[in-house]
Amino acid sequence: MTEPIISDPIISVQLWSVREEIAERGWDAVVDALAAAGFEHVEPFHVSRTLPELAPALARTGITTPTVHGELLGDELPRTIDAAAEAGATLVMHPSFPAERWHEPDGRLAVGRIADDLERAAELAAPLGMRVAFHNHDDDLRVAVDGRPALLALMERVGPSVGVEFDPYWATIAGVDVPATIRALGGRILAVHLKDGPLDGVNEDQVAVGDGELDWPSFVALVPPAAPLVIGLDEFRGSTLDAVIRSRRRVVELVAARDGRR
Repeated sequence: MTEPIISDPIISVQLWSVREEIAERGWDAVVDALAAAGFEHVEPFHVSRTLPELAPALARTGITTPTVHGELLGDELPRTIDAAAEAGATLVMHPSFPAERWHEPDGRLAVGRIADDLERAAELAAPLGMRVAFHNHDDDLRVAVDGRPALLALMERVGPSVGVEFDPYWATIAGVDVPATIRALGGRILAVHLKDGPLDGVNEDQVAVGDGELDWPSFVALVPPAAPLVIGLDEFRGSTLDAVIRSRRRVVELVAARDGRR
């Protein structure tokens, strides 16, 4: 009997993680280092602004950008959608919504307004073959709407072209049951951000995947198998590039273990 073919998920890196190295060494040097480490994909930040600088390095190395970050609000919305399409992305993410938007007095109204923003973006993205999502942080899980985290309430208000780039680290900071949240979101998880750290609920020391206390084997086993796995260190003390490369090695091991390959 022929064994089923298991497609490898996308393993990528959010380039915001290495923003300091980019500023010091330039796009070419950083992209070359990522390519040498085995990365075949990256996730640009502020795609409408950074793609012109990034594109030559991508063309030269063959690295692709299946997911991108960019502002999906106001005048930036069409610029982000156009740049995401130019980059060849199939998923475009809003990086975050300010904490105060989640903490409005009327939680349902706040969720409704954010849902409208994401639906508006999805309408522009869909004809270009893209879906939209946003990168959750802790406030969207700390705030309760009708007794549930606002993130879950939001996902019930939007259509199937809208989802979340789920970040278990920030969910841990929020103090929620991360496995239960992953199960509740299900197919709404369109991508995953990976970073590690302590379990004390304080955002102090982000570390490379595998260097912290998060239960990444369980998390990776629970998220949708096709969801891109994007290493995203928002804050890091030390050489972020080294941490990103070490994180990739760990993510490759996690995926192999999940899929039963050795």
